[in-house]
Amino acid sequence: MSRLSVCAVSFVIVASISACSFKKSPASESTNQSAQSENKNAAAKSQTTQPQAQAGELQPGQASGTYTAKGETVELKYAYAGPAERFSEEAMVILLTDKPIPPEAVAEELKDTTLLDGDKIRGLEYAIMKDGMWVCFHHSNQYQESGTMKIKDYKVENDVVRGTDEADGGLTDEKYTRSVKFVATIVK
Repeated sequence: MSRLSVCAVSFVIVASISACSFKKSPASESTNQSAQSENKNAAAKSQTTQPQAQAGELQPGQASGTYTAKGETVELKYAYAGPAERFSEEAMVILLTDKPIPPEAVAEELKDTTLLDGDKIRGLEYAIMKDGMWVCFHHSNQYQESGTMKIKDYKVENDVVRGTDEADGGLTDEKYTRSVKFVATIVK
């Protein structure tokens, strides 16, 4: 039996328009209002033709939220995803971490969580399988849950996986809780 890995899973585009103030005559004020109106219409039109991130919306590679393991809370900021084998089954593996994984190590980390297992990086590891999911808390004391539970708002689209997960720790007397949101580009 092969060794099982343990634990898994804005840019906000801001446009600013600055205006200079100067002494206006009544005629120039009317012309200036007309120009401002045209600028507003052009800005509104460009917003409908170009997709822009909403304030607070996560971009690929980002996670937000925390997990708690035996009283210690860890803030998660980074998200990675890719296909890998878990429990002799093909799964979508999602890693949410407190520190970035070096780009050259991401593919290997998805297959065999060396950095997470070594406590160099802390986080959650998810394996989404056909009949349920498994999640592991990579921490000095690793904890795992599995079952038919599902990630809320889970979606795989255009090589991006996203979702939200919450667990109140009811199974563990509140020693292990999680509340996270993520968007990750799938590494192939």
